[in-house]
Amino acid sequence: MANTVEIAEAAGVSQATVSRVINNQSGVAPETVQLVRDMIKRLGYQPRPRKARKSSEPVKPPKNVAVVMLDESCQRHPTLAMAKLKGVQQALAIAGMNMILADVSSGEVNVPAIAQKQLDGVLLWGHRGSKELLDKLQGIPAVWLSSHVSSTDSVVSQGNAAIGQLAGEYLLKQNHTNLCFLTVHSDHPGFAARGDGFGYAVHLAGHEIRRFQSEQDVPFEKMSSQQLEESLALLVETMLAEMPRPIGLFLPDDQITATVYRLLQRANVEVGRDIEIVSCNNEEPYLAGLHPRPATIDLGPELTGRRAVEQLLWNIRQPQLSGRRVELIVEPILIDGESLADFS
Repeated sequence: MANTVEIAEAAGVSQATVSRVINNQSGVAPETVQLVRDMIKRLGYQPRPRKARKSSEPVKPPKNVAVVMLDESCQRHPTLAMAKLKGVQQALAIAGMNMILADVSSGEVNVPAIAQKQLDGVLLWGHRGSKELLDKLQGIPAVWLSSHVSSTDSVVSQGNAAIGQLAGEYLLKQNHTNLCFLTVHSDHPGFAARGDGFGYAVHLAGHEIRRFQSEQDVPFEKMSSQQLEESLALLVETMLAEMPRPIGLFLPDDQITATVYRLLQRANVEVGRDIEIVSCNNEEPYLAGLHPRPATIDLGPELTGRRAVEQLLWNIRQPQLSGRRVELIVEPILIDGESLADFS
């Protein structure tokens, strides 16, 4: 059977012209078309049947990851929340995944993507999840974005014990020996761990800390500013009455620190001379108006968000290993504060 090369030679035209005639394409003179067709008939050319085009592959549905807000803790720390969400969103965008924000802090789990099982993974944000919610998320790869009551899911944490140790080491280097930790009752399990780490670092140096903690019914995360100040007022009063000065004080949260500054000023206690403070979170809105500004510990929230997504993607790709809990720690960094000497 003849081929297009032989037809082109017999008709005295190019192989491209033969191809255009066979495929009924324009751009060939009528007499040339007739000539080529005559040669095709004479030589018995039979065009090969076209292979059926493969149907395009079905479009894969987008992959969805839900950031589930379990309680009001993110509202208490908007600066941290925005930085952490930025890290999550950027990492998910690089992975070609969508972020769904689901607030279940009211206790109602009314999220269509969860109910319809349209999630490829979940990032949990808060200190504890309801049994109803965790049952609905059963089988979906999950990573915690925050310190929380024990679970079997992976977590990217800020290393709360390391935070406390960092605060203790800093105050010891400033030659403080009258050291204390002050906090209010909180649902945040990291507060207690920060205090423990602080006490451990001080103990290793041959000293002991004093703890001042309120046990009010309303946890820190749900307190109004007035309730927080009322709870802290008695603690600060007791600390000032019982502790010799100068005092080295570690506070586990910048909002607590801002309120303690107010109470110390009211008691005519000078920060930087009578007492030195190490705070935690590095949240600018709470620290901006404090003088002198205290040292604070930065938790790397944006990096925490990115690392949480990376761990979640690993969990999704390694389902056979999803039963093994993984905890990753983003190293906390102490940011130096101001001293009174800076203003003399």
